[in-house]
Amino acid sequence: MDDTPHQRQPADWAPPTPSEAERLASFAWSEVELAAGQMVSGDEVLRELDESIARMEAKRAGRTPRRAATRR
Repeated sequence: MDDTPHQRQPADWAPPTPSEAERLASFAWSEVELAAGQMVSGDEVLRELDESIARMEAKRAGRTPRRAATRR
């Protein structure tokens, strides 16, 4: 029983690195999804989060919401 590992590593501990062809295919698919409108830019998501935070802060303080700062 000495050869039985007591602390096994999870199966996905070190996932294999994708090949160049797999990476290129993934990038191409991402471009297709973006062109089809299935993805949004990170800037848009961050802007919406900023606006949501501003509304919650204003509601908590009992005042009108401020406009979120424009991200660069």
